[in-house]
Parts: sequence; structure tokens; C-alpha cells
Amino acid sequence: MPDDTASPPAHRPIFIVGANGSGTTLLRLILDSHEHIAIPPETGVMRLAAMHEWVPYWNLGDRWAQSLDLSETEVTARLAEFYGGLLASYADSQGKQRWGDKTPFNVWHLDLAARMFPDLQVVGIVRHPGAVASSLRRRFRRPVKRGAKHWKRSTTQLLRECASLGDRAVVLRYEDLVSSPEPVMRALLDWLGEPWSPAVLEHHTQGAAQQVEGFTRTDTPIDVSHVDAWTDHLSGSALERVAAKTGPLARFLNYEPTRPEPVAPLSDTGLLLGTALRERQRSSTINWLKAPRRPVADKPLRPPSPRRRSRRHSKPDLADVRVRDVVRHKVIALAQRRLPDATRNKVNDIRRKNATVDRIIGPR
Repeated sequence: MPDDTASPPAHRPIFIVGANGSGTTLLRLILDSHEHIAIPPETGVMRLAAMHEWVPYWNLGDRWAQSLDLSETEVTARLAEFYGGLLASYADSQGKQRWGDKTPFNVWHLDLAARMFPDLQVVGIVRHPGAVASSLRRRFRRPVKRGAKHWKRSTTQLLRECASLGDRAVVLRYEDLVSSPEPVMRALLDWLGEPWSPAVLEHHTQGAAQQVEGFTRTDTPIDVSHVDAWTDHLSGSALERVAAKTGPLARFLNYEPTRPEPVAPLSDTGLLLGTALRERQRSSTINWLKAPRRPVADKPLRPPSPRRRSRRHSKPDLADVRVRDVVRHKVIALAQRRLPDATRNKVNDIRRKNATVDRIIGPR
């Protein structure tokens, strides 16, 4: 039984992030089964909060707060009060003291989350790129190439953000979680400042069985067979394409792209703190300074650039063009730069009357 005398850090929000298909839903269900922690299904509130920084599709969208004499710090505080209050109310309705949020694309908004909630704790979960690509193809019919791209982009962003957050962030692997659930969860709860609870290993026995986000069922227990189950659906040339796309980053996390099991531990406890991650990045050959391209849905909704007008002309009939006209217009085109303005205007008028020739010998 958990130690009820322990004082949980009730005001420190927990953010679970990772690429789609990495096990974020499983980790949410496990932590949500703890007596102190309430983490609802995906809310997307950080994307909502990010929209307040730029009024969608308005050239002056980043200046709305200035009209109200509000500083960036004041706006951020108001956002934290509103969205944090919503999640705190949910936790209270569940009879729990601490709230969390699990939305995979929050990985693109962790900088804002850290400004809104300076005492937040981020739990990033990663998984073998082949498993993620296979999962996305089976569940959402995404091509393998697109799944590999998603894994690389989201995981790169996750590792960059967790390194910048230092001891406020930790990274763990899905494979370690399902292979050694109790040691990993004990280490994670200790880092979160929460007492141990056996309930986190029995999440599948709590509440009514139902299907939640990502087609995950709440009554499915932690199963180590999921570590290599994806190899039944992804192999051969498809797996080689995933390995070619994700190889360096996968090896950084001690994966071998063509093998399902990790080749080495991530750390002694299974958790990699943001500070240790930062040191690991310094000895890596990966260019961590280059930020991955942010998905369109997570960019400020600025007005689209005006379309360029394309000139569509019918193909001229060469039979209608006489040689003397071509020569005359070519001579004029070469000489007009040296002509006086008045003469140049007359020349342009002549050329405008012979547009077919103009399109062949070049514009004036």
C-alpha cells in the first residue's frame, strides 16, 4: 500500500509526450491509476493555449495583447490560470490532488508549457522506430515512410526539449517499461515525488473496460510480447527504409533499427534525466542545433501568402511570324535601353502590338 503520510507535490503538473504510437496512452493509464494523479484522455489544451499567441489568419495577430496593455508574462499567467484550472478541476472531480496531461503533439509546445507552469515535470516516452511506423500503418493507415518521418521529427523535438528542461524532464523507453514495469515505475514515481503504489501495475483492473485514444483498451495489461510483435507486420525492404531514415537517432537511444530489442540500457534506472541527456547529446554526431520542421497544425496560423499569378499564354503559331518582324523586334529590344524615355515608350507601344513575336523572342 502507498505511504499515505507522504506529501505529494500536488501543484506540479505532469506532461506525458512522445511520438504517436510510442506508448503514451499506456503510460497515461498507468499513472492515472495512482491514488494521487489524474490524467484525462488527450485534451490538446497546449495547442489551444498556443493559439492565444497569434490570432489566427491576421497579419497583426501577435499584437492583440498590446492593445489591452498586457505583457507577455501577464498573458502567460492568465493562460496558466485558465487551462491549469480546468485540469485541476478534473483532478478534483476524480478525488485526486495532482493533474497531468497526455497529448503527443504537446512536444511542440513544451516551451510554452514551461513558461505557463515553471514547476512542471515532463515525462517523454520513446519506442523503436519500426514499432511506431508499424503501429501508425495498422491503426491509422499511414505509409511506412510517413511513420518513420513522424518518429524522427517528434523524437528529435522531444529530446531537444527535454535536454533544455534539465531536471524537470525525464525520458524512458517503452521497451523498458513493459519488460521491467515495477523497477521503471518505482524510479519514475520517485522522480515525480510520489509514493509507490501497487495500483500502477494493475491499471487494467480499475474501472469499466473501454476503448480510449489510439484504439487502446483500458483492460489490456502490460504485455512484454508487444516489444517485438511489430516485426510480424514490418520486415524486409519496408524495415530497411525505416532503418535508413531513423538509424542515427535510433542508435542514440541504444536501438538497432533492424532489431526489436534495445541493444543496451538507457541508464541504470531506465530513466534518462534531461541533464544526463544534454551530456549525451554533446558526445553525439547528431546536429542538435537544427530544429525539426514543425507540423503545420502546430504553427501560428498566419495569413497565407498571396498566390502568384501565373501567365498562361496560348502557344504561338510560328507560321504567323515573319523573319523580318523577328529581326526588327530583336534589334529594338537590344537598342531600347539606350533610347530616350519618349522614344522608349513608342518602342514599347510597337512591341505591344505584336505580342506573338514578343513571346518568341523574349519579353521587352
